[in-house]
Amino acid sequence: MFPRTCIPLFPCTRIAGKYFRIFCRRHAPWFGVSSVRLVGGCRANRFGKTTSAIGTAEALARLGHTVTVRDADPSGAATLWAHKALSAGRPLPFGVEVVSRFTVAAPAEEEWVLIDTPPLQTDLVEAAVDAADLVLLVTTTGPIDLERMLETIRQINKPSSVLLTQTRYGTRSLRHAEEFLAENGLAHCRETIPYKEAMRLAPDEGRFPSASGYGLIAKELSDAFNA
Repeated sequence: MFPRTCIPLFPCTRIAGKYFRIFCRRHAPWFGVSSVRLVGGCRANRFGKTTSAIGTAEALARLGHTVTVRDADPSGAATLWAHKALSAGRPLPFGVEVVSRFTVAAPAEEEWVLIDTPPLQTDLVEAAVDAADLVLLVTTTGPIDLERMLETIRQINKPSSVLLTQTRYGTRSLRHAEEFLAENGLAHCRETIPYKEAMRLAPDEGRFPSASGYGLIAKELSDAFNA
């Protein structure tokens, strides 16, 4: 279960890592609007930082929420994704805007704002972490990845939650990952993102495969905020 006002989606770290940040219009007096800020990240591209940002945003939009993605990563991965989707005749159901460290924390009209941040520790990432109410860390089920994720969580002073990606149902690695989270008392999403070969093609095709798992993640988040 997620707390009502602090829901970590991708824990930001003081170690090199990738993040995306999410704002939900609920509790944020210092912004002058009601927002809950969520930060998400992972240590490498293969964990699906941008994929998770786009996938969650798309799923939230399908649930009827207004959403925008802020692309603060110099690689422009989220912006490129939106461009390819548009070129393929399947425009994303939300906007993608490029931001800097001066605009990354700006208020928004949308209910949800997901921010795709750069891979290294920068002033921009620092600002995103400081403003976050919730940090969600994306990781695979690999033992080394889990240990690095735990190290990251220990270095942030924010509520955090873990999202397991590239999972295979019924495998020993998934069972070990679930036991690892339980043994270390780590909050985590009830659902996981299953491994799908088609998911690797999603950025180039501008669309997600069926049953990607992000619909369930978005529903879990939406329900948590409305609890």
